[in-house]
Amino acid sequence: MIFRGAFTAVPVLARRFLLSNSSDQFLSFIAWVSVIGVALGVLALTVVTSVINGFENELTHVITGMNGDVILYSRRDPISDPEKIQIKIKKLIPETQAVTPSFIAELMVSGPTGVAGAVLEGIDGETVGQVTAIPDRLYKGRLPIAEGEVVLASVLADRLGAQEGSEIRLVFPGLEGVGSPKVVQAKVVGLLRMGMYEYDSKYLFCTLAFLQKTLDQPNRVTSFKLRLPGGPQRIDSRRVADRLTESFGPPFRAKDWSQLNKNLFYAIRLEKVVIAIILTIIIIVAAFNVVSTLMMMIHDKTKEIAILKAMGFRAIQSFTLFCLIGMGIGMIGTGVGVLGGLGVNWLLEKTHWIHLPADIYYIGFLPVIVRWREIGLIVGLALIITFSATLYPAIRVSTRSPLDGIRYE
Repeated sequence: MIFRGAFTAVPVLARRFLLSNSSDQFLSFIAWVSVIGVALGVLALTVVTSVINGFENELTHVITGMNGDVILYSRRDPISDPEKIQIKIKKLIPETQAVTPSFIAELMVSGPTGVAGAVLEGIDGETVGQVTAIPDRLYKGRLPIAEGEVVLASVLADRLGAQEGSEIRLVFPGLEGVGSPKVVQAKVVGLLRMGMYEYDSKYLFCTLAFLQKTLDQPNRVTSFKLRLPGGPQRIDSRRVADRLTESFGPPFRAKDWSQLNKNLFYAIRLEKVVIAIILTIIIIVAAFNVVSTLMMMIHDKTKEIAILKAMGFRAIQSFTLFCLIGMGIGMIGTGVGVLGGLGVNWLLEKTHWIHLPADIYYIGFLPVIVRWREIGLIVGLALIITFSATLYPAIRVSTRSPLDGIRYE
């Protein structure tokens, strides 16, 4: 058979070289090590990026579920005439779907078995569900509807030893820290779990009217929470916040969901980049195994290659042959890695079998979000690295003379 530039036989030869029983079994072992190395790197990169995506997405939903997409608040005294402010908000931001007022106060809470510092938020029962996810996060009881009724976050309830139906005391400090504190009895009518330790460990909720009356702040609020259409990531909530800040001026200030935990989201994105770089190095190390596999294959198949060249196998065909062999290793490893990573992601999503300390990681499990664009980038990166690793062995074999192999013993 004489090869005259047709490349139809090259893929067949590549498959036979890759799958044939080598005279040196160590070569087969190194080839499998190369495949496993690429697969492990791709699997780890797939799982880690998906977990970080899920972690960021979960925090976003918790933060917006607690504070809405944008929050407008006063940095000094509570805001009077909230109805007028709400009308102005809807006029400035016509795409606003809903607005809910709230009053936030810091206090001490005394329960059956413990005492803790906390944040009491007075909410409007009619509109809070339109902006936040607070009603949906109740796992016991109901929202407060009358004076003296409160809902406790889960971790705070455990600290206080309180359950649904328990009596607790709300201890408000004196005005600007001066004077006697004000103590109010309250009944726990519900328990909720927001899913973020920062909220679950210190928040409790009551009716807006009850908190206004207790603090002698009639018809006053401290903040307004806004819900925008399409969710927090489909509209420029930062632009909305900036527009509200400019329009209302001091002492008003507006922040969107990303600004409320800006440092945390920045740390997550930075961590994602750093981990991706580290895991990419694993794929690069595996690519060195591909180089060693191909070099050993060149040594093992010296006579076969020389005979092919003597029969008319051109240099470009030799180059293509070993590129295909290396890419075969890379494609098998990448395919196995992606499938394994997607399988691990599915298990994490369905079972939550890895538990985290919520007081350190904010949430108690590993959430998963698979973004196919990133999976495509991982696959492309792995194949590019593997192809780059094949270039030196392929060039080396394409430039060798057939006589070198015929003389080889």
